[in-house]
Amino acid sequence: MTPFEIIAQATQAIAANPSDAAAYKQRALILCQMQQYDEALADLDTLIDILQTDDAEVYQLRGTLRMKRGNKTGALDDMRKALDLNPDLLTHLSGEFQSGKSNC
Repeated sequence: MTPFEIIAQATQAIAANPSDAAAYKQRALILCQMQQYDEALADLDTLIDILQTDDAEVYQLRGTLRMKRGNKTGALDDMRKALDLNPDLLTHLSGEFQSGKSNC
């Protein structure tokens, strides 16, 4: 499947069920990989602010995107929340920052 097909599939799933957290997350990940950061942030905001997810990866990804956008305070808040939800992320985050590569 191409990224565009995955986005279309996720969008259809969201249209059918606006509470489909997995579809929002999948679409956000693909949008992020395509460097469509504003659109990815919108999906992540929906997951966190509206659907009230407790998925550490969602907070981590939003933190990464917020940092890319220069929102250091927001990025730090999200990374703290991600670590609160999953302390094992510390090892992953340490490697990410040392290498300079993010998951997006």
